[in-house]
Amino acid sequence: MSNAGGTEPGRDSDLWVGLGLAEAASTTRIGPAPVADILAGGRRIRRRRRSVVGALTLASVLVLAGGAITELRPEPTAGHSLVPAGSGLGSGTGGPPSTAATPAVRDPLTPVRVPLEQGTTADGKLWILWQALWPAAPKERAYEQALAVWQDRSPFDQALSRPTEDFVNRYYDPGVDVTNTYFTLDGERLGHDAEGTAPSPGKLDPRNGAYLSGGAPGHRGKGDTVAPADVVTLAVGPDIARVKVTWTDGTVTEPPLVSVGDSPLRHVTVARPDGKKAKLWEYLDRNNVRLPDSGEQFFRD
Repeated sequence: MSNAGGTEPGRDSDLWVGLGLAEAASTTRIGPAPVADILAGGRRIRRRRRSVVGALTLASVLVLAGGAITELRPEPTAGHSLVPAGSGLGSGTGGPPSTAATPAVRDPLTPVRVPLEQGTTADGKLWILWQALWPAAPKERAYEQALAVWQDRSPFDQALSRPTEDFVNRYYDPGVDVTNTYFTLDGERLGHDAEGTAPSPGKLDPRNGAYLSGGAPGHRGKGDTVAPADVVTLAVGPDIARVKVTWTDGTVTEPPLVSVGDSPLRHVTVARPDGKKAKLWEYLDRNNVRLPDSGEQFFRD
């Protein structure tokens, strides 16, 4: 939603009601909005937002994509081979690999695809967590973009509803990009992806400079996961310069901040080392000062 300060970021994980409607924008699915799915909820890793929630309305909740919640479908989707598996990060992305460089032209029908993190499973398979960013479309092309996003995602989740032009136009927001986060495993894209929104360049509310929101990709509810690894991914605002995770054995992980195209948000992704529990998460600004959200914990169990 646009306001005097800019556009609020969208969110990428399962949802609550109350703040629930305010948070529902993150994992919306293209199509009619399923209230039952919103109420059902799913696996949720603690998220934070650092600006006022009260101004959000149902229109901002549903945003451009609108519709069913990606994290809450009960049936996992089988993987589909996209391109032959190979070495490097270009395999199985559903499109040509992209770097984090700023694209010269923001084409609403050409997503930027960036690997956020990768690793190897116990049986030697390569997993990669990707984010695709679809630049904001002008209103006359919003439905065309919604169809393109649906066509990109629907082979891996047959429960996705085809978008309707009326719904897309009703909740159109010119200040947000569409995001889609998903895993590949040995070159096969998995289901249980998450669709959300992010502010377009120049549209991030300055009050959200220390924005922090995240979750566990590949999950849609307790026991309903296709995630090949125990992973947390966070979207962070430009005021956050470093993230440090201290584990109970005293070791420290400091993951890189990854840019996706020219989005003002960056992404931090941490895969839990085998058998480790986190003691402390720290978020630091450019002056190495800890931000108030430090201490928020993931991987405690």
